[in-house]
Amino acid sequence: MKRTTLSQVAAQAGVSKGTVSKVLNGRPDVGEDTREKVRAAVAALGYTGSAARRPRPAIVLVFDTLESNYSLQVMAGAVDACGRADADLLLSTLPSLEQGDVPPFSDEWFARCGRRGETAVIAVTTPLTAEQVAAAAHAQVPLVAIDPVNSLPSTVPSIGSTNWAGGYEATTHLLELGHRRIGHLGGPGQSLPARERLAGYRSALESAEVPHDPELVTGNGFSYEAGFAGAQELLELEHPPTALFAASDESALGAFEAARQASLRVPEDLSVVGFDDTLIARWASPKLTTVRQPLHAMGEMAVERAVTLLAGGSRRAHPLQLQTSLVERSSTAPPRGGAEEAVTPG
Repeated sequence: MKRTTLSQVAAQAGVSKGTVSKVLNGRPDVGEDTREKVRAAVAALGYTGSAARRPRPAIVLVFDTLESNYSLQVMAGAVDACGRADADLLLSTLPSLEQGDVPPFSDEWFARCGRRGETAVIAVTTPLTAEQVAAAAHAQVPLVAIDPVNSLPSTVPSIGSTNWAGGYEATTHLLELGHRRIGHLGGPGQSLPARERLAGYRSALESAEVPHDPELVTGNGFSYEAGFAGAQELLELEHPPTALFAASDESALGAFEAARQASLRVPEDLSVVGFDDTLIARWASPKLTTVRQPLHAMGEMAVERAVTLLAGGSRRAHPLQLQTSLVERSSTAPPRGGAEEAVTPG
């Protein structure tokens, strides 16, 4: 007897093969009416594909966006870890989830994840409210955060990096080159990592006894566009900065373009430091000096923690911060006209 195929189930239910696959894999972004149609078709046709049997552990990785090198490197780490753990990796973004019939991270969304069984959720740079954390706990769905943008209870393990130390090291590098007017292109105001990088920048200035000038801090995003707009604003000041510390590599490349349009050369006229050490830092011209975050390792460790939670491990854990390090390339140099008096932060 011929085995029933996924295509036949889809035709019977009047949906696409992709939708059938989502239902059988317990994806939460499918309406209940559609689920019932697919289940009925599976029962009527006697479908016994692997997805119809007990599912493997699944990790739902939710990003705010996939349109960044940051996301791709975190994802690569998660893929490797899921392969080692023999777990399925399901990818979603907040915009795509918001187009569905169930709000992301809502009670019903987590309940659907829970009904699938053996499912954990990893939120990447996405905000989580107390109500959403409670909904995950009620549905018995392990929840892990990567670079959380807000403070989370100890029951939600988080994986991040030493953002304050990275901001401090980036600014110290520019100070040691002789720069005094150092601008900062910040990330979103509500982002905890962005605030920590800004705090590191301010602490480095304070340690070097260089006055903090609020006029030199701008920006409200990690994107290329935010970096371009912020750098334009700073470069139009009566006394513009000689160096910029950007809260992300993409923002730093936006600063490159703002400098080009202002007929300034990097690093001869303007030094620029980024944050992340994504692939674009190595592809930039000049190559970008930046603070390296172990993004691949962050994706790996988040999956490993999620798998441990699925196996019954304790949900209480201190936030894990992986070490950052400065990678010196070609986008920084002493200020134009010769180095100023050397500054060594204490």
